[in-house]
Amino acid sequence: MTTTSSGSSYVLGHADVEVQRLLLQGRLYDSYTEHALQLAGLRPGMRVLDIGSGPGNVSFVAARLVGPTGCVLGVDAAPAMVELARRRAAEKGFSTVRFTQATIDAIELDEPVDAVIGRLILMHLPDPVAALRRLSSFVRPGGVIAFSENDIAAARSVPDMPLFGQVIPGIVRAFEAMGLSARFGTTLHTIFADAGLGAPQLTLGAPIGTAADTDILAYGAAVWRLVSPIAQQGGFAIDEVADIDNFVPRFREEALAANALITMPPIITAWVRK
Repeated sequence: MTTTSSGSSYVLGHADVEVQRLLLQGRLYDSYTEHALQLAGLRPGMRVLDIGSGPGNVSFVAARLVGPTGCVLGVDAAPAMVELARRRAAEKGFSTVRFTQATIDAIELDEPVDAVIGRLILMHLPDPVAALRRLSSFVRPGGVIAFSENDIAAARSVPDMPLFGQVIPGIVRAFEAMGLSARFGTTLHTIFADAGLGAPQLTLGAPIGTAADTDILAYGAAVWRLVSPIAQQGGFAIDEVADIDNFVPRFREEALAANALITMPPIITAWVRK
């Protein structure tokens, strides 16, 4: 586990299977993050600080928006994640993106940035309000503060699918058992306000598809794989998907039979101008 701020830990870990889940998460959510950051005001030439940068997905999104005249600094507390992000940046040719290892409490900058951003990081902090207040101090007057969090409980299928209807509440319950809010995204407006940033603007995006969308099915399996030990310990495991390798075939079969439309957990982005 990785310390993200004094007294906090990223409870989801950083094993290889979690890295693969984060990369898959990027494929599903990066376009919605890019749209949100465009709305928030990221523009060419801006200097951006990405908090909890992980394997670099959001930093790369920001780098595309700020272009060759801008720059992005990704900060993560896990040395292995920082090294992975650096390798990926080199492979993708992102010369304007740097990554460094630091906890939030230890971040120091030589000069203010034009924007501070982060995705699915505030929910892991013991005091997200205090963290957001500190991070906003790095931003120049008129700069952008934008953070994205999800609402796991809002995932749904139309029509309802029995197995899907068991798995989503199971994931929500597992997150809560780990001390994480499964609906953290719905609290962003209060966190911004409590941090003294006023009422933020908000937008929402959610991957949506059918049984033909392999990434959506795979992501469901990846998240269930992540939380299934918690479900087993808590006594709310689901027998039908006890075999993780059978998860995707079972969901595809159910979705095909229902001709279902599947909506994954929406990502909610809040932003303000300082």
